[in-house]
Amino acid sequence: MEELKSNAQNLKTHVGEYVSTYLQLTKAKVTQGASTAASGAAIGLAAFSFGIFFLFFAFCGLAFLIGSAVDSTAGGFFIVAAFFLLIVVLIFALKNKVIVPAIRNAIISKVYE
Repeated sequence: MEELKSNAQNLKTHVGEYVSTYLQLTKAKVTQGASTAASGAAIGLAAFSFGIFFLFFAFCGLAFLIGSAVDSTAGGFFIVAAFFLLIVVLIFALKNKVIVPAIRNAIISKVYE
């Protein structure tokens, strides 16, 4: 009978240690995931900001270049604006077939990585 009590006490101790270790491991995994997500978001935001500035100046330069080719600065800007309108129409046309599934698959693969 005394041996059964000792075994039960050992089992209780081991289960407690297992649960404590499991909780610590879970906290470490969550912390690692959160820090990875935060650093990815920071890098993505910085890259997005610099990309926007690059594209803004590149397309302004293109508009002036096209404007000098057609002898109308306003005409160059309207041609570049028409190009952007074409891109927006394409995005809305391909939204449900291409863009949304691609983003969804990227997010799902990142979650289960």
